[in-house]
Amino acid sequence: MNMTELNCDDVLMLKMAEADGEPVEVTDPAKLHFEQCETCRNEFAQMQAMNNLMMKQIRHEQNVDLWPLIEKRTAGSQIHWMPFAVLAVLLLGYKLFELLPERDPGFAVKLVPLAIVVTVFFVIKENPFRVNSELTLER
Repeated sequence: MNMTELNCDDVLMLKMAEADGEPVEVTDPAKLHFEQCETCRNEFAQMQAMNNLMMKQIRHEQNVDLWPLIEKRTAGSQIHWMPFAVLAVLLLGYKLFELLPERDPGFAVKLVPLAIVVTVFFVIKENPFRVNSELTLER
């Protein structure tokens, strides 16, 4: 920064850096400008007031360990992987059948993956779109 051509912006930048604790060297011309310029002093005072206001607005972090609550709720429910493995095998088999050359299975056969997925979820009596509103956080 060329200190021979000091303007209000340069002086305010130096004062803000100094107020933030940055290592800056405020020269005598900058100090003199700040002491004589009422605009700079007012602007700096407004910036400090805004900074003080913002520092009061720090959010408090809450350190809550949710895992014990989740673990307690899920301890009794085990996810059975076998129906999902069967689903994967059926869908893979369908995809391999679909890739056979010179086969045009038609539109109805294209609905087979949807039917397989619906059937598997019906058999395991699990709704993949269910929203569990019973979960609450305990204190």
